[in-house]
Amino acid sequence: MKTSWRSSPWVTRAILFWPTLVFGLISTRYLTNPVQSAAAVGISVVSPPGLTILRVGFGAFPLACFLFALYCLISTSRILTGLNFAATVMSAALVVRVAGMLADGTSAQNMRLVIAEVVMLALMLLGVAFETSRRRRPGTGTAS
Repeated sequence: MKTSWRSSPWVTRAILFWPTLVFGLISTRYLTNPVQSAAAVGISVVSPPGLTILRVGFGAFPLACFLFALYCLISTSRILTGLNFAATVMSAALVVRVAGMLADGTSAQNMRLVIAEVVMLALMLLGVAFETSRRRRPGTGTAS
């Protein structure tokens, strides 16, 4: 049993890896080719200030999330922080998406993303429970 708890930081790292990757991919898409990426989902940019706002809102914020999640991924003592952060971001995105679906009548178009976000949120919460349980076990520690 002790061996499985020793490997648990790697399991929770694997869970935290996925939202870290998603944050990185979103930011890369909107920082490298913002006009085409926005157009692919029906957003048009008609002015240079609009393009800058697109880069900041869709590129910089996910980039900051990526960098923070990556920072947390590096050390065993910060994995729980990263999992909680990712679960918070995923929860907010899910609530806003569902509210938007209801307000805009876009349920059919968004259902695939809702399912993916629910699965990712469930994984984050499982990781939080797993990491919290590991930390409560004697001798497992939280040092890097």
